[in-house]
Amino acid sequence: MNRNLSKLLQSLAGVVMLSMASLSMAASYTYDFDADEDERGGQPLNFGDLNVYGGHLIDNGSYVELESAYAYLDAGTKSGLGVCKGSVDNSAGGGSSSANKCFTATGGWASSDDNMQVNEVLGFVFDAAKIISNVGINGAHEDMPDGTKILIWTDTGGFDLLEVIAGKISLGFELTEMAIFGPLGGWYASQWKWGRGTTADQLYIAGINAVPIPAAAWLFGSALLGLTGLRRRKMAV
Repeated sequence: MNRNLSKLLQSLAGVVMLSMASLSMAASYTYDFDADEDERGGQPLNFGDLNVYGGHLIDNGSYVELESAYAYLDAGTKSGLGVCKGSVDNSAGGGSSSANKCFTATGGWASSDDNMQVNEVLGFVFDAAKIISNVGINGAHEDMPDGTKILIWTDTGGFDLLEVIAGKISLGFELTEMAIFGPLGGWYASQWKWGRGTTADQLYIAGINAVPIPAAAWLFGSALLGLTGLRRRKMAV
C-alpha cells in the first residue's frame, strides 16, 4: 500500500476514534432509576454491580442512630429511588403499581411516602471502585429546583453539600461507597454543619453516571496516535 495512503487512513481512523472517545465520555446514566421498571423495594435493591440500601436516622437527643429501612424504586414520570420505612408488600392496598405509595405489610399505607424525606438516607455500594461523574436528582415527580442543596457522603471524599444544577449534582471522582441524605431535622440540623441548608425534601435519585475511564482513555490514546500520523503527513507534504 502507498505509504502516504497508509498514513492518511491511519489519520482518518484517529479522527473516528477521537469522536468515539468524546461520545463515550459524554454524560449518560449508567444506572438509570427513572422509572422504566415496575415499582419494587427491598434491602438491598440490586442493579448489577450496585447494591442500594435504605436507612432512617433516629434522633436520640444526643447521638445518632441509623435504623434499617427499605430502598424503593418508584415508577412513573420524574421518580426513581427513595425510601420506605416498612417492608414492602406489593399485595397490600390492592397492589396498584401506579399509586406512588410504599405498600407495607404493617398497616397498608403506613410510612407511605416513597421518596426521601427528613432524616432518610440511601446508601450505594459498588462491587469495585468507579469514577462517578454525576447523580441525577428529581423532586417528588417534578424537577428539583436549581440551587437545592444535597448532602452526600463518600468513602473517598467524606461529607459534602452539593448544589443541584440542571437536575443533577456533580462529583467527578472515584468511590466505592456513597450515601445521599434527605434534609436533616431536629438534633442534626442544630449540631451538624452539614444539616444546615439541606432543603431537598421529597427527593428521588434518578440515576448515576459511572464514567468508563479505562475504555475512554484507550480510545483517546488511539485518537492521539492517529492525529500524530496526520500531523506527520502534513509535514511530509
